[in-house]
Amino acid sequence: MDALTAIRLRRSVRSYTDRPVADEDLDQLLKLALLAPTGSMSQAWSLLVVRDAAKRAALADIVIRGGGTYFTVVRPPAPEHTPEQHAEASRAYAEEVLGSYRHVPVWVMGLVVPRDMFPPEEREKEALADEMSVAFAMENLFVGARAKGMGTVPTVFHWFAEDDLRREFALPDEVRVPVISPLGYPSEFPKGLPPRLAAIKRPWQTLVHDDTWGNPRA
Repeated sequence: MDALTAIRLRRSVRSYTDRPVADEDLDQLLKLALLAPTGSMSQAWSLLVVRDAAKRAALADIVIRGGGTYFTVVRPPAPEHTPEQHAEASRAYAEEVLGSYRHVPVWVMGLVVPRDMFPPEEREKEALADEMSVAFAMENLFVGARAKGMGTVPTVFHWFAEDDLRREFALPDEVRVPVISPLGYPSEFPKGLPPRLAAIKRPWQTLVHDDTWGNPRA
């Protein structure tokens, strides 16, 4: 599959089988990820690859638990639900939609590892540049995975259980974890968007402005 097709067919996969990922395929994807651009060649990143069965199970639990908190915070409660009922419904929903994460053979964490190349007064800008570099690397991983028939999904649910994540993987305080992804073979690739998301997707022409802000194509 060529790159243009892989980009067009990439989907956020949330249902996985336990089919293993070959070592040579994984290594190729990791190398492709790290070919991404990085400002001043700072390489303020690392990829933490999780394949150990116990570690994978722990990470899946952290993500699913964090997902429950995310859904509690972000999604409106049902009209008749108390806060406690809303939280319980959110936890159940996270288990329902993310439960197959426990079968994923590989997880990849995109880490920011600060190199402190900017002057101290510009470190906030450097932090943003570093996170952009990690995002570029993970996008390479996502597109490469789709070209090989594998699925991924950028995940931030771990933000809501970050202390547990840091303890489990011995992450130093200065290392940040903006995004992680499962990597494996999907039960099936999603086709189109769920109705809830399709209803809010903006036409691409409304998001492209020509020459000046306020001049969208539609």
